[in-house]
Amino acid sequence: MNKVLIIDDEPWAREVIKALGEWERLQLAIAGEAEDGKSGLRLIRELSPEIIITDMRMPGVDGVELLQQINDQFPLLKIIVMSGYDDFIYLKQAIRSRAVEYLLKPVDPSELNSALQKCVEELGAENKPAVMVPPPLLQFSSVPETDRYSALKQRALAGLFELSKPAMLQALGKIERLLTDAHPDGFSGEQQERLIADFDSLLEQFLIQYESDNLSLTTRLKLSASYAGIEETVRTIGTLFCEAIDKIEAIQKTKGSLVIAEVKSYLDSHFLDPIALESVALQFYVSKEHLSRTFKAAVGENLTEYIIRKRMEKAGELLRQPHISIKEVAQLTGYPELPYFHRVFKKHFGVTPGEVRRAGQQE
Repeated sequence: MNKVLIIDDEPWAREVIKALGEWERLQLAIAGEAEDGKSGLRLIRELSPEIIITDMRMPGVDGVELLQQINDQFPLLKIIVMSGYDDFIYLKQAIRSRAVEYLLKPVDPSELNSALQKCVEELGAENKPAVMVPPPLLQFSSVPETDRYSALKQRALAGLFELSKPAMLQALGKIERLLTDAHPDGFSGEQQERLIADFDSLLEQFLIQYESDNLSLTTRLKLSASYAGIEETVRTIGTLFCEAIDKIEAIQKTKGSLVIAEVKSYLDSHFLDPIALESVALQFYVSKEHLSRTFKAAVGENLTEYIIRKRMEKAGELLRQPHISIKEVAQLTGYPELPYFHRVFKKHFGVTPGEVRRAGQQE
């Protein structure tokens, strides 16, 4: 049963959420309540919930800062955001933090339970018994750093089991930045050995699980302690993890289709961010020319066209929400310059954003 943490500075608001949720049907349990972001972060560490329902306007650590810290330290958590204000800043942060849903107060029961259902479905898709990370051997000077490291290890292992190089490499990139910030003078030999041991155990767990599914691997990948520096060590881990995914994909004889599916999955998660062919190619350790040709052949549109289409679909969805201005829709979908957004939108849909807005109001 998945656990839910409710964060809201108004006691009555927390009671309303508890009364509206179909907890038994969704097999959810309320693990605790917090009245502000600071106590919410503490309870996340203590209770390890899978789902967070949080208000945005709170004293101390408000919703914007809370979402940033959750996304940074607990990247696997599912987040449902509530707000009694049609505030663009809050909506933008909710979207950037990959919140499952943004609910306006007073909360509609059907919208709340629909959001909870979506969280349960996403957790079910991600919940593989083998994706369990042992306590880290590498230690940090603070609890938040240790928690973030463990969460990112979890994400890296989940990426392995999903055969998703983008998810795995993104997690390793964040781990590299965390280690560099925590150890600006570099690693000692013992620290490097602990890091290698941590990720060697993940790799072994991954290979054992697939071998238990009657997949035969002729070569065991082991990490070497001979690499110099944090950056090179993490990059080498990424290379070996990619090799492990390639081995499984070769055994399953579906490598080509899975690679394109992974690229699309990466784009679907990042199309609102500043993104280009070059940056995507770097994520997959391939040339931009190879990525461009392969993507166009498999999908039928080039990578830039795919990103624009996803952004325009999101823009069309947001335009149907009258409390969000057209300028805010442009900014939310990656277009800080409103005239350029108008040109791209008109070219894509054949109508202007204003015409879509007016048509929605007449429905």
